Amino acid sequence: MKNLFYCLLALISFTAIAQQKTIQITNITNGKIKIYEENQRVKIRTLEGKKLVGNLTFTDNETFVINNQSIKIDSVLSIKKQPKLLGTIRTVVLVTGLAIVGSSIIVAASGGNAAFLLFTVGSGVTISAGLIEAINSNNSNRQWKFKIVDASLKAELETQKQ
Repeated sequence: MKNLFYCLLALISFTAIAQQKTIQITNITNGKIKIYEENQRVKIRTLEGKKLVGNLTFTDNETFVINNQSIKIDSVLSIKKQPKLLGTIRTVVLVTGLAIVGSSIIVAASGGNAAFLLFTVGSGVTISAGLIEAINSNNSNRQWKFKIVDASLKAELETQKQ
């Protein structure tokens, strides 16, 4: 019984001591802080021109991994949240808009009068797919400073926000 108690105490202490890391971005002009946590789906653009979308995992204080590709925090050009639901909705709206535009071409070829109406509706739906992408703002290194911090400092960061 005593050994079981010590094993349980050791497991609890390991989870209490273990530190999760987060990416903290700070706005250069107004000091606003945003946090990207581990296993959060993000879209990263690097200084080398790579675009990576995937879940965020950390290896050390200077490096994180997305889709089995290691990235240094200094090489990040921009970062933004990329939820799967928003990406799915955007794709459905884009395909629907393009299908309507395509049907307007078929109607125009057959001599129908509704071709212009279909084209304008399809164009509007297609443009709205781009607007859906703009809902989720892009945080670039021109306006934000990026660094990896321990999640234990998150409570301190929350008090700094207010």
